[in-house]
Amino acid sequence: MQLDNTHIAVKERNLVDICDLSLHVMRHYWRPIVLTSLAGALPLMVLNHLLIGWMMDLEFRDAFFYLDESSAITRYVWDMSLLIAIEAPLASIFATAYLGQAVFVDQPKIRDVFRDVFKMSPRVIWCQLLVRGILPAWLLLLAVPRYGDFEVGLEAMLLPLLAMYAVGLRVFRPFINEIVLLERNPLISRDRSMMTIGRRSTQIHAPSYSDLFTQGLGLSLMTFCLAVAMFGNFVFLKGVLVNSWKVSPFMLLYAFPLACWMVAIYINVVRFLRYLDLRIRHEGWEVELRMRAEANRMASKSF
Repeated sequence: MQLDNTHIAVKERNLVDICDLSLHVMRHYWRPIVLTSLAGALPLMVLNHLLIGWMMDLEFRDAFFYLDESSAITRYVWDMSLLIAIEAPLASIFATAYLGQAVFVDQPKIRDVFRDVFKMSPRVIWCQLLVRGILPAWLLLLAVPRYGDFEVGLEAMLLPLLAMYAVGLRVFRPFINEIVLLERNPLISRDRSMMTIGRRSTQIHAPSYSDLFTQGLGLSLMTFCLAVAMFGNFVFLKGVLVNSWKVSPFMLLYAFPLACWMVAIYINVVRFLRYLDLRIRHEGWEVELRMRAEANRMASKSF
């Protein structure tokens, strides 16, 4: 590993350049990125289907006479969109760990990536499942009654508030995965000089709150547009292949979540490159890498 010979050029970039570079990174590493992303997203897709897939079950709906088709579609799309928005960072943990190694290593081993993530799993559980509101979202949807109409208190008030909290926290402090998985700071420490996850998060995010907020709003709008466009591509493909342009319950059950998760994979790569850019701008990371690389060379020559 040569710290001054990275596979992704370490230099300052604006958000447009980062989004463009993300496409090149995905093109170059598409196999491991897809594999690691599926490892994180597929269990969540199955869990989400178990939590709210029943909303699109025509036999279930007809048996209890509680919703017409348009109301069921609106309810399902609403809940699924909020749920994926809350869960997206958790699905990216394996891909983030892989990208962190790919910066320095030519071909990182997937086995090593999974091993590193599992070592950090207690910190991931605390930071993502609890602090970022994923587990409360699951509990809220478990509490939704299956024998009634749209639950205003749970689905129209508590779940959107939880999603606003999770997305807002992600806008101002987006790089928690990178701090946990790549920098590997401890959760707590009695030593006040020790850089814990909370202290590191404040250190890296606080000087850039205004920039992070602006970028977060722009990326949120772009994410929405990309998800709509991706789902529209699936509808168009289905229409061309089977000559049916109706958005069926099957499309909503499987194509809609898939479209959202595909966009989430891309946004994860964008977030990782934003993390590198932030460290370069505020911490002189490229200089640090060169100094550490030179120190390693001098140490090896001394032996």
